[in-house]
Amino acid sequence: MSIGSTIKRLRREKDITQEQLAEYLGITSRAVSQWECDRTAPDISQLPALCHIFDVSSDVLLGIDIERNNKQIQRYLKEATELGHQSKKEERTALLREANKKFPRDYKIMQRLADSLVCEYSRKGTNDYEEVFELCNRILSECTDSVTRYEAIDTLGTAYGYAGKKDEMLKLAKEMPRAHFSYENFMTYRWNGDADFKEFQDYLSFLIYHTAEMIELATAQRHDNGDFIYSLEDRIRLWETTIKFLELLFPDGDLQYKAQLGEIACSFLCTAYLGKQDYEEAWKWLEKRAYFAVHMDTYDFDAPHTSPVLRGYSDGGWIMEAEGNRSRSMLDWLTKDENAAALRSDARFEPLIKRLEKTAKNP
Repeated sequence: MSIGSTIKRLRREKDITQEQLAEYLGITSRAVSQWECDRTAPDISQLPALCHIFDVSSDVLLGIDIERNNKQIQRYLKEATELGHQSKKEERTALLREANKKFPRDYKIMQRLADSLVCEYSRKGTNDYEEVFELCNRILSECTDSVTRYEAIDTLGTAYGYAGKKDEMLKLAKEMPRAHFSYENFMTYRWNGDADFKEFQDYLSFLIYHTAEMIELATAQRHDNGDFIYSLEDRIRLWETTIKFLELLFPDGDLQYKAQLGEIACSFLCTAYLGKQDYEEAWKWLEKRAYFAVHMDTYDFDAPHTSPVLRGYSDGGWIMEAEGNRSRSMLDWLTKDENAAALRSDARFEPLIKRLEKTAKNP
């Protein structure tokens, strides 16, 4: 990147006009324009003032080692992603703090650090999110990249939610575009050919997951007085709809990480029928829950789907919690929860336990 391009980028990040920069330096705005078009370059005597105005080193201004720095930044971000997939939250935060210290003006690192802090603090029940607020607000005041800004808004809104700042969260939400203004919605009828098909499948996979997730969330909706909006019978029908939806789209059983939605729905169904003392129906959904849980814990992260809807596409892995996996969670419920007591005397109980033990991750 030329020094002219660097000056243009830094000027925009600082939200400074060409006229303002020219005034700071005691030159004409035309001179600044000439720099940014690479027709001329600043005099060496002007570099210290430019570095001061933009709060950067001369190496950054001159483009020295920018490529090497970018490679280091990408390595940090990749390693942070891998730590996240391993549920190593504190290690990920520590790594991103190190990266932020080394590259204090990189907004991608700032955003990832803020996001990591929210993830870590929310699990610990922490209410102090001031560091997250500071990082995100700095991004919003300085960064001009729209994607990074929206990521920061999303992270900041989540932090406001956990901190109990509902008014701030709702105000921030209004800055986000509505769903029909998203990139993916814009491209829905514009993706064509092999080059675009991966993005098409990314969006389709998201929509499938999001649809099933929205059905699940619908069952949890309550009136202001705390009562469920949907009756128990309607909630049962909605949970069953989630299962049918997944089985219809993935007849080969290649659900990949979407199996967790089936497992959650079956968990609710089993509990609902236990409450109705319909034990045969409870066992039906318990067996299906085990099927989904084992699938979640054993599927090949790199294997492509075989069912037509997403054939050839791979969802990748999921973040496994440090305390266990889906099989372990189900085992704990079956053996410890009072609601499952009625199931333990059934002859099917021990075979089911042994089946889950094969794929359970010990705490």
